[in-house]
Amino acid sequence: MDKKRTDEINQFLNRVEREFRPKHVILFGSRAGDDYLKQSDYDIIVVSEMFEGIHFLNRMTMLYELWDYDFDLDILAYTPEEFEKKKKEIGIVSEAVKEGIELR
Repeated sequence: MDKKRTDEINQFLNRVEREFRPKHVILFGSRAGDDYLKQSDYDIIVVSEMFEGIHFLNRMTMLYELWDYDFDLDILAYTPEEFEKKKKEIGIVSEAVKEGIELR
């Protein structure tokens, strides 16, 4: 990841921390490894108690409102309870926990 992108991701993560005080932020997918392309998007899971009572799609909308960069981001947003359940199931979350990078 180049310096500019790293700085922009960190700026976004700082905003996320201020707004949602996440317990976990995980980068997963191709950007968490060595097999990404220049145009590959960033896949991120954000886990926060503040998502409790907020519809799943609305959580992602809230996070996307903090994003204003010219490269693609895919976000999944879970409460801690949802995250604990999902990471025990076969799927994206369990793969992200195994192969992703904990950013916060």
